[in-house]
Amino acid sequence: MNMTQTFFAIVAAGSASAGQIGLGSTMNADSFISEDSITGSFARIGLGDGSLGDADGLYDIADINNPTPPTTPFFPLDVFPREADFVVGDLDFDAAAVSGAGVETAGVTNLDLSELWASDPTRIDPNPTTAPSVVSDISDRALGLWFFGAPGAIEFGSLDASDTVTFTDGVLTSIDVSITADFSIDASGAGAPTVWSGTFSISGDAISFQVNDTQNPFIPSTIVIDLTGRVDAVGSFVIPTPAGALSFLAGAALVARRRR
Repeated sequence: MNMTQTFFAIVAAGSASAGQIGLGSTMNADSFISEDSITGSFARIGLGDGSLGDADGLYDIADINNPTPPTTPFFPLDVFPREADFVVGDLDFDAAAVSGAGVETAGVTNLDLSELWASDPTRIDPNPTTAPSVVSDISDRALGLWFFGAPGAIEFGSLDASDTVTFTDGVLTSIDVSITADFSIDASGAGAPTVWSGTFSISGDAISFQVNDTQNPFIPSTIVIDLTGRVDAVGSFVIPTPAGALSFLAGAALVARRRR
């Protein structure tokens, strides 16, 4: 590849990265998921010891507000295999709307949450020793064991024009996104899942997945999902500029001449 080809490759790479922001997040250790009647249990990020396969669930929901819950769970599950280090996914934005000067807002064009929750083929395998085949921030394998092997999902809604990102002099200063996020369980296995409704949102740098809904698959059941944290990219993600690409190219050319 000659220097001209290298320049255009760098500019193309810069344009692509400028349009995508990773949503890696640091979550609060007290974030939890609970269900009050069918299983009467909860899982909390901070209850595990931080090792792979630790028991951050399932604990008696009667102890959910107890500052010192029992050390032995009802049934040991690693609901949050990445602990507080959530990967979440990424979002794409309209890079053409951002020059890197002043306060600028751009629309979010795509939201990928496949790392927050991903369907796992081993979900409906009732054998507790079966290893998950998919690792995501919320383990679908653990949710399957929690809800007695019932099929289930977390489904996210669509973006609209109000979903935006804001930059100040090229630095990401705010993400503002709010979409529906529904938790479902097919308790009967008949293909008619019960859906508990909630929201996934990012406001500024605060990320949140919230459900607090009561449904009746066969008895009244309240599911609460309270996951909160901070998106690491806010305040640190910087739009790559053409000047930056030229500077990088000049440095690369100097190195190439020295090598020759």
